[in-house]
Amino acid sequence: MRNQPELTFDTIKRMEDMTWFTHAQIFDDLLIVAQKETSCFVWKTSSGLVVIDGIWPDERVYDQIIAAIKEAGWEKCAVSKFVMTHGHIDHVGCGKWLKDNHNAETILSKADDELRLSTPSEEGRCDCWREFDIDRYIEDGDTIDCGDKQIKVVATPGHTEGCMSYIFPVFDKGKAHMACLFGGATAPWRDENGKDIQKQSVMKFMKAAKENHCDVALANHTAFDAGIEKISYSKARLSYLPNIYVLGEEGVQKFCEVYITVAQ
Repeated sequence: MRNQPELTFDTIKRMEDMTWFTHAQIFDDLLIVAQKETSCFVWKTSSGLVVIDGIWPDERVYDQIIAAIKEAGWEKCAVSKFVMTHGHIDHVGCGKWLKDNHNAETILSKADDELRLSTPSEEGRCDCWREFDIDRYIEDGDTIDCGDKQIKVVATPGHTEGCMSYIFPVFDKGKAHMACLFGGATAPWRDENGKDIQKQSVMKFMKAAKENHCDVALANHTAFDAGIEKISYSKARLSYLPNIYVLGEEGVQKFCEVYITVAQ
């Protein structure tokens, strides 16, 4: 049993593979959509559907998000917001279609909008991650009002300068839980100062998760939480089985330690 995920060059290459997707409804009000390595979420609120992260810049990602929404029976709900954890293209990916087709409010930190726009083009890769504007810049301590619910914003620089993490409520069979999503899973490679900043951000995030009684840990990269296997479980889950994403408050703290381990 490993004590940290396996992260290799092949892991990164699999982030670009848009030939396979999976999705599931993991809470009453939360969907997860994933390809082999990267995932995003759709959160149902009274102000509409909030998409959190957008995987790769490829229209097939958008199509999969819409398919998941329809399967959940949420197609009559407007997609109101697109909230990004950070500016890497595997997280801002399908923003163009969310903006063009739904006029979703786009939300990101200013530093990571600059990162997004400065990301160089590569042959064979769509540049559409640049083809939408950011409507709102967020900072540490902000809240994102979503009608009957709110997202609490925690700045967690390290992975990127303007990386943000989120805390928000979810419900399982009507029971309230508090979820947390750490925005940037790894420290910048070959950057010792960045590793120190990343570890400080993880500890800050763990403190915020504890203060907010988070008992659900979400991940935007499947390697960190056996994400594909958890989605498979959720798709097959019977009514009397536990929700695999509910770890308890101590379990969330233990899970977050992996982000310190990989930053070493």
